[in-house]
Amino acid sequence: MGFVCRSSWLLYIGENDLMAGLTVHTAPTQEPVTLQEVKEYLRVDDATDERVVRPFIESARRFCEEHTGRALMTQTLKLSLDAFEDSYDPLWEGLRTGPYLNSYKNYVVLPRSPVASVTHMKTFDDANTATTFPSANYYVDLAREPSRIVLRKGYTFPTDLRVANAIEITYVAGYTSQYLVPEPIKLGIMQHIAFLYEHRGDMYNASQPYPPMLRSLYAPYVIHRGLGSSALMALG
Repeated sequence: MGFVCRSSWLLYIGENDLMAGLTVHTAPTQEPVTLQEVKEYLRVDDATDERVVRPFIESARRFCEEHTGRALMTQTLKLSLDAFEDSYDPLWEGLRTGPYLNSYKNYVVLPRSPVASVTHMKTFDDANTATTFPSANYYVDLAREPSRIVLRKGYTFPTDLRVANAIEITYVAGYTSQYLVPEPIKLGIMQHIAFLYEHRGDMYNASQPYPPMLRSLYAPYVIHRGLGSSALMALG
């Protein structure tokens, strides 16, 4: 693992367990741009081209989500962690208790914003017995990005945990309507779709794997998680 600087962009090499343990439990039922909008943007009328274009919409949306750290449309996500310390937040935030980071954390970071709600948090012991952690013991901090599950005073996270995938958090994230998705993000998705459509069938070009303008369009919406966190999710 390491860091590579490209201009003013910082790219974290090697995903940690936090992002590796994030899966889509229920996919979005709509996309941030409609097929009709894409067809008009591409000036496509043919039904054959429509079948070609349709999968590009999901691909461009998922690319944007990976590189901004946002969930663009409402979806249910499942985060699996080996331990509560795996939800590591930045050294940068730091020095919450003096010259050192807290060795014990009272919160869990939720990748992908905006978060709407937490469905449940479950823990598993060595016998693989699942226990639901009471929602009364924590609150969901939606005031910052990324959002966090924060313990209330007087409560602690369970410690009787199995070695791997001991914590399972299911939550809902994403914009509830395509009209709430920032316009620059939608423009970036349109440009990415046009790029994929124009280069369909071409061999992969490592020197230009996506439209150059995506960097400037997505930059204001990248959720920076700091040097101690998982992938910064910035375009190189």
